[in-house]
Order: sequence, then C-alpha cells, then structure tokens
Amino acid sequence: MTIPSAPHVDIRWSDVSTDADLVAYSRDYAESAVATYDYRLPSLSVVADWSVSGRAKRRAAVVKHPKIPGAGVGDRLDWDATRREHGDRLPAPDSRFDSLRECHVVCSRRAADAFDEAEWRRVLRHELVHVEQFARFGATGHGAWFRDRAATVNADRHCPTFHRGRYLIRCRGCGAVVADRCRRCRTTRLAGLSMREQRERLGPTDCCGAFYELEDTRTGE
Repeated sequence: MTIPSAPHVDIRWSDVSTDADLVAYSRDYAESAVATYDYRLPSLSVVADWSVSGRAKRRAAVVKHPKIPGAGVGDRLDWDATRREHGDRLPAPDSRFDSLRECHVVCSRRAADAFDEAEWRRVLRHELVHVEQFARFGATGHGAWFRDRAATVNADRHCPTFHRGRYLIRCRGCGAVVADRCRRCRTTRLAGLSMREQRERLGPTDCCGAFYELEDTRTGE
C-alpha cells in the first residue's frame, strides 16, 4: 500500500496503528536519523516513495531502486554520465521509477507489529545505509562496506528476523538457529544430510564447530 505524501506530523510509536501512521513515524525518524548519525545524504529527497507491505514475511523493510548498469558498491557513480548514457528512466521493469536517481522504501506491517520502537528504529537505520549506498554508488548490498558503515550508525548488518520459516537449521552443539528457510532448497537439503556427508561437503558451525540438524517446524521433525 502506497501512502500519499502528507504534511509533516509528529507521531509517537505508541500511537502507530494504521499504515499511514507507520509511514509518518518512519519518515519522521528517518529525517532525524540522517542528521543525528551524519548519513552522507544532502536530504531524504532521494526516497521518492514510502509504502507498507502487509504480505512481507521475511524482510522487515527493503529499499527498492533502479538497477543501474555497471554500478557497484564502493565505486562512486557519475550520475550525470549515467543519465547521458541511459536517459532519466530505465526500461521496464525499472520504468516504475520516475527518475533514475530515486529509490522507494517499503516497510513490513508484520515486522512493525512484532518489533518494539528501538528495534524498528534499528531497521530504519539499516535501510538508510542502503539509501546512502544507492545515492553514492547506484547499487546496494550487505558486503564489507555495508558492515563497516552500519556499525557507525548503530544498525545491524542484517535486519532481525520477525518470522521463522518452516525449516530451521540448528547447530548440533548448542541448538542455536543458524538459518531458516520457508521452503526446501539447497541449504535445507545439505543440513538434512548425515553427519558423514556433512563433514565431506560443509564447514562446521561458527558457534561450536559442530554440524547441522534440520527441523521441520510443521511436523516437529
């Protein structure tokens, strides 16, 4: 659901109930965070659209942006040269962006309902690092640049999980969940192998140096 632009309104986290409230709160905090944590953004005008998704189960929020040909995190992008080469809009599916330089922030309603205010603010600071990446490089990612930058703004490299998938991959040593997946995939297949096969094909867990066990939460297996 896309929320139309509205005049600035201060709203407390405890008063957030509608999608419009969530957008208003998030936009307001983002403005404050850009100033407080010295994000390298002249303004938040690069974020052309804030919206709320009621379907997202895995990502607390996401920054969507045009896929700029040849762009990579760490390589400062010459936006003027890019515009001369590609025009101000890219072909479909990137044509949904009105400008080559704009991005959209999509917030998960389920994540906002699951998190407290401090957790949601950390999510927003995480996404603002992506906004900063896009403004500087025309690309985003969670690599070393993101890791180092996130640490300076007190944000997580990866947003906290608010929904567990059907398949939990646990460390056999301590039982900690090291990954979760919504469906069968290569990761879950490997985690379901015998110990002998895992030793041949996988590295041990970082926490205990043990290997993996697969739990199907729908069956208890």
